[in-house]
Amino acid sequence: MVKNIVNKQSIKEFLMINLGVFLAALSFALFLDKYNVVIGGVSGLGIIIKHILWFEVSTPLIVLIINILLLMLSLILLGKSFFLKTIYGSVMFPVYAWLVELAMRHLPEMVSLSKENDYFLIITISAVLMGVGLGLAMKYGASTGGVDIIQFALLKYLKIPLSLSIIIIDGIVILYGAIEFQSLATALYGLVFMFISGYFIDNIIFGGFNVRSAHIITSKPEEIKKRIFEVLGRGVTEVYARGGYSGHDKIMLICVLTTREYYQLRSLVQEIDDRAFIYVNKAAEVRGEGFTYESESSD
Repeated sequence: MVKNIVNKQSIKEFLMINLGVFLAALSFALFLDKYNVVIGGVSGLGIIIKHILWFEVSTPLIVLIINILLLMLSLILLGKSFFLKTIYGSVMFPVYAWLVELAMRHLPEMVSLSKENDYFLIITISAVLMGVGLGLAMKYGASTGGVDIIQFALLKYLKIPLSLSIIIIDGIVILYGAIEFQSLATALYGLVFMFISGYFIDNIIFGGFNVRSAHIITSKPEEIKKRIFEVLGRGVTEVYARGGYSGHDKIMLICVLTTREYYQLRSLVQEIDDRAFIYVNKAAEVRGEGFTYESESSD
């Protein structure tokens, strides 16, 4: 039973990682590379290098070469564990991008947009695809490598926070792209891309769970617990608390549930104890029985 669950979970993770990497590669090949949209990271660097070179070369190949060099660096600076976690996404991202590029040569023009008239649309669609793709890959434990390696190395050896190193590295790439393509708009659109894709990455990783954490302070904890078990089928955690003003000992119930279930919870709590104190937080992430995997039957 447990082995089957593990196997199903592993297959799901593998498929979702591949879907995520493919969506990111689709964004790159279909929009970013095609319309010379310079974003941060290795993708943006690859587009710039292709523009500088005096001979024709595939951008996915440039990205692959850079990623291989960075992977070798990660093995030296960050160790085997980080290397193994990063190698699949680092290699498959440019491979998928190359396959999309190859398919576009042999298929009718599916996406025909004008850089002059549709640039914001190009940025928006590509940023959403990239954000969803990278979010899925990260959520299931993969990375597309690239400047992640540099960022983690800076964190490990120079104690530079990831949030700062991302701004520095991506900012340098975007600024250089604006200089190379002689367009301030390129830099501004690159920043817009980062904002939109970052929003979707955060929502895929942390906001995909439409989940709330309800904290209930009540004089009738046993009745409310029983009703939660019966009506919602959710677990409850008891926390012993003390009123700061009254000094009275109290029991606080904590229950994690979906937004839809919360409205049922609120109703049943009010029915039992209309003086109960409830406060609710949006849970950034929830993992465990009842949420990321189904409850096992008692038999």
